[in-house]
Amino acid sequence: MTRAADYTIQGFIYQFNKTLLEILKAQDDSVITVEGIIEDIEINDKDLITAIQCKYHESNEAYALSAIYKPLLQMMYHFHFKSDGKINYVLFAHFPGLVDEAIAVNKVALQTVLESKNKDFKVYVKALKDIIDLDAFLMKFSISVGPAFDTLVIDVCALLEETGINATDVNTLAYPNAIHLIANLSIRHDAKQRKITKKEFLSRLHQIKTTAISQWTLSLKTRQDLLAARRKQLKPNLAKNTRLRYFLLHADSLQEFESQVVMFINDYLDKYHFKPAHVSTPVFCLATTQERFKEIERRLYQKGIILNDGHVANVFEESWFLREPMTQKGERGAVKREFYLKLLLWPTHGTVLNKRKGNDLFVLGAGGYIGLDIEDVNLEELATDSFDEIKYMMGLSDVCE
Repeated sequence: MTRAADYTIQGFIYQFNKTLLEILKAQDDSVITVEGIIEDIEINDKDLITAIQCKYHESNEAYALSAIYKPLLQMMYHFHFKSDGKINYVLFAHFPGLVDEAIAVNKVALQTVLESKNKDFKVYVKALKDIIDLDAFLMKFSISVGPAFDTLVIDVCALLEETGINATDVNTLAYPNAIHLIANLSIRHDAKQRKITKKEFLSRLHQIKTTAISQWTLSLKTRQDLLAARRKQLKPNLAKNTRLRYFLLHADSLQEFESQVVMFINDYLDKYHFKPAHVSTPVFCLATTQERFKEIERRLYQKGIILNDGHVANVFEESWFLREPMTQKGERGAVKREFYLKLLLWPTHGTVLNKRKGNDLFVLGAGGYIGLDIEDVNLEELATDSFDEIKYMMGLSDVCE
């Protein structure tokens, strides 16, 4: 990952933390909109709307007014043309050289902004210059310097504890899941679905008993702790002999998929599907191309792993796929099976999994499970791009490089 990409992700997570802070500080029935229509965060408390734009400038060595030209112009534009004076605007900006210091934005500063020759701001400047009432805008505007990233996280975690969450659960359960909830709200297209109250948010958070593993939570500094916590949470069900487990692997979001997937399947079978008591055949559903699917099927055969892909004379038959293998006892109590796993091509036959629901659905990599009915199914989403991390969480290895 490039440094620029890393700063971009950190910027989003900083904004999610600020959103979480505002939710936790709000009244129970105040409505908070994540990625609002006006700004990044919108708080509707009765008839008062506060619109907050969050800017994270970790890569900047020093503050300069030019760094906030764009948000100032956007806020002035909305104030003049759309607010009717009913919205308070807050710019929450972090600069590494301005911790605990104030940024002064006065009428002179705004006039300087409106003199900008930057072509990217031309539309705003043309619409506002010599028209906007800067004094009236300043009555509705405020700016605050955001704390350092780690300080903001500490403040958020302290407020989570104040809601009654056990201190030992904050760092590896409540906090990452709260960030995950906010990230999921932020990507919803309908603004109504991005609205939530503090009461509703905490209710959702208290119901979650497993640590979310996603792009956002794995970008937190507690990554290794989260992986260890998830490993501990998965262990009880993985230790059960009779669980019917489905695995959905998103090839394009998993690093080194082609070189790792066969060994992953092999390691799983060696660990969780070798005893006579292991009576439920695991299903590995691959979200990939048919060509790659056939190549993986060939490589599994070369390793001596016999599978059922549901095809009879090159035609997929659901009943043939859904059946269990014939078995017989081998030497020293070992069990010989007609086949040891079922392999399914997700784009063409994935919905056959709805015909016979499993106990567990493991979604590996980013891509979701649209089309699958997960009612009464234990869903485990491990949205990392690393097979090493997946194997660690699932107890297939004891270390995570």
